[in-house]
Amino acid sequence: MSVNDKATVEKQYQTSKNLNARISIHDKYSVNKQGFGNWITSQYEIEEGMAVLELGCGTGSMWMGKGELIRKCGKLILSDFSEGMLEQTRETLQGCEEIDYQVIDVQKIPYTDETFDMVIANMMLYHVPDLSKGLSEIRRVLKKGGRFYCATYGENGIMEYIYGLFENRMAKADYVYSLTGMSDLQKLPREELLKVLEANTVDGVLRVPKEYGMFVAR
Repeated sequence: MSVNDKATVEKQYQTSKNLNARISIHDKYSVNKQGFGNWITSQYEIEEGMAVLELGCGTGSMWMGKGELIRKCGKLILSDFSEGMLEQTRETLQGCEEIDYQVIDVQKIPYTDETFDMVIANMMLYHVPDLSKGLSEIRRVLKKGGRFYCATYGENGIMEYIYGLFENRMAKADYVYSLTGMSDLQKLPREELLKVLEANTVDGVLRVPKEYGMFVAR
């Protein structure tokens, strides 16, 4: 399955259930206790009064506890192509009246040229059917000298590790269920998955690599 298959992605992110499952696993078991969201937001160079657009905001969890950063924005729009995700984001960030929430398709951003000082699109560009069109739209709505932030997976991360365990087998569990790119591993029962995972533990611990990075375009 291609991860930018529109129907599959829409099903995957119709609600926040799958994304919440992944966030929960990361929060509970990540060795780096700074946290992925905290690391991402620490990269942002937001100056007073900036107009900021986030595409594919997911549950909005990366903005939790970031009131000072939010208040620095002259305009902050959190968007997703899924209304279900935006409902979760509103709930996550309730009380943050400075935020505007909108359903937006990155391939057709409903703003005029050079509207934003900053555009954010983390962990979502690999879902875009026409990536060139999406990137063109992002460039169009960025002001001259504006910044574009996009975090993504590295080459040696969770999915590659799990596929390696199941090179000749297929299975499923909460995390595997939640991953768009894992449809081939969702055909065997949970018990089979657990059996394989347990066989790869050392002293009761399963060490799963995570590799992420961020591009900053100016």
